[in-house]
Amino acid sequence: GSIIVFFGEAIRIWATGHLVRNQEVTTSGPYAYLRDPLYLGRLFLVIGFCIMAWGYSLLLLPLGLVVFVLTYMPRKKRKEMIRLEHKFGEEYKAYASYCRSLLPRLKPYHRSSQRPWMFKLFWKENREQYFILMVVSIFIAIIFRY
Repeated sequence: GSIIVFFGEAIRIWATGHLVRNQEVTTSGPYAYLRDPLYLGRLFLVIGFCIMAWGYSLLLLPLGLVVFVLTYMPRKKRKEMIRLEHKFGEEYKAYASYCRSLLPRLKPYHRSSQRPWMFKLFWKENREQYFILMVVSIFIAIIFRY
């Protein structure tokens, strides 16, 4: 489970170092392969934590995944897509028609940006450090639960 947690957070760190909110359609880094790497990272975190906690929480994993994939994501994505289509128009529509939400493509988006990962975006603009603190806290709580 811990490997899955680390993998999920690594995806989130990679994504937040590329994400430029509300200024452009981000197409560099993981965004060249899928639209929602932050959701994918979160999904891996949930799965990893459930496996780490084992016991009853493992029974909750299928329920949690159903709630996440069938209720939370569609509502959130609908609002987000409307907002992004309104703001960026055809540029976003072309990107969204190529890049899937959670299943990465093997080839990057043909108009993907080559911007490198930036610590400033990760730390200051997207404030991923707070999410990392939460992930580490949950990780420690599960490890030392006995």
